[in-house]
Amino acid sequence: MTEKSPVRLSIVIPVFNSPQHVRTAVASAAAQTCEDGDVEVIVVDDGSTDETPTVLDELAAEYRGVRVIRQENSGWAGAPRNTGLAAARGDYVFFHDVDDRLNGDCLGNAVAYADEKLSDVVLVRLEGRGGRHTHDDVFADTQEVGDIRRLVRSNFCFKLFRRSFLVANDLTFPAERIRLEDAQFCFRAYALAGKVSILSDRTYYFVCDHGGGHISQSRTEPRLHAEGIRESLRPLESGPWEDALRREAVADFFRRVTLNRFNDTFHTRRVEVRLAWIAESTRLVREFCLPERLFEFYSPLNRARVWSLASGIPALVEAVARRGNRSRAVLNVVDRVQVRGFAVVVEGTAAAVLATREITGLDIQVRKDGEELALFGAELTDERAGGGDVDRAANAVTGFRVTIPVKALLSQGTVKLYARATDDEGRTTGFIRIGLAESARVRRRHWGVSIESSPTKYGGMNLHVRTGAKALVGQVLGRRR
Repeated sequence: MTEKSPVRLSIVIPVFNSPQHVRTAVASAAAQTCEDGDVEVIVVDDGSTDETPTVLDELAAEYRGVRVIRQENSGWAGAPRNTGLAAARGDYVFFHDVDDRLNGDCLGNAVAYADEKLSDVVLVRLEGRGGRHTHDDVFADTQEVGDIRRLVRSNFCFKLFRRSFLVANDLTFPAERIRLEDAQFCFRAYALAGKVSILSDRTYYFVCDHGGGHISQSRTEPRLHAEGIRESLRPLESGPWEDALRREAVADFFRRVTLNRFNDTFHTRRVEVRLAWIAESTRLVREFCLPERLFEFYSPLNRARVWSLASGIPALVEAVARRGNRSRAVLNVVDRVQVRGFAVVVEGTAAAVLATREITGLDIQVRKDGEELALFGAELTDERAGGGDVDRAANAVTGFRVTIPVKALLSQGTVKLYARATDDEGRTTGFIRIGLAESARVRRRHWGVSIESSPTKYGGMNLHVRTGAKALVGQVLGRRR
């Protein structure tokens, strides 16, 4: 490196307690050359407490153009990347993780391509190692103007960025502890760049299985992950892309980071974790998926996931997650519970998801301790509390009403309601727990009969009927209050 030569490329490597990887990473970066200028390697030590600082001193002495910057531990990759970016002098910046490596002397070719095409961002071909998935379809061929549907499938920050573009737009990584920090940074860059290109002529970078040395490698709570998803999606709400292509790209990203979580292994996680994920994902569905009509791009299974999450009822979300693509399903939500004479009238919404196309019949099962007590046919109606985009996420939607005689519920204590549906080809679904809308929680006393509908912890419907002296005393006390 000489004083007269311009710095064409800055490679930024954040590191924390990773002496076993940093030698390979720095050697990989130091091997890069550019025909018309120099390459600098900036290693930012995020407060390492092991032998890493000593190793970095050795590397700085061994390789020309390697600079080491030390800072207090931030606990996340964003802050050291920002430190490296602020110190960079190159025309272009490439972000490199400490446990990955470049494929020989290759980035000079990407710099020349960006110069020729006037690209602000260049996605270079990545290849996974040790089980890492890098979406090979993104790099099917070189695109001077990258298709947004491909771009959003590449969330990693291992790309070439024009430094003046980053500085002009004040583009930095989130410094706080949050998930999907790479996606947030890249998606903002995609939305603001004059040109984003995909360079697929060779493999440039190996993304390796991240171990303990990776700064961002730790479990995060659902709230932090959901906030990362939210901040990643915001730059994609508008941009220089055709709207239909933009929505398709957003739908793909939303499916991968939100909906795919609710698979047939979801139920194996701790209850409190599942409830937290469902609550956060419900907010995301209502905030992004429904207004953008992302479900229009989804398979029946993912439309079912959208509908169940939009309901906000965990029991329905888990019903879809457990079934996967294995069976047809109809999800039911009770919107209103009334007492008429000596009967309980339950009204709600039935939504066909997965393979069922039309609901022609609906049976409501009363169940106690897992055993069927009674089965009633429901009347299908045009009345329902839902509507709008939530309904369009299902294959078919109908209202329903079922009348359950009080005598069928006497002396049973708390019972649960399940439903199965019949479609226009005579096929029936399995029984699925009925959910209870928040507005349908009721407690009624009528002619010595006390009726209460309440949700379980998972939002399933419980129905409790009492009669006789206890109910009558409760009714009298209630009137006195």
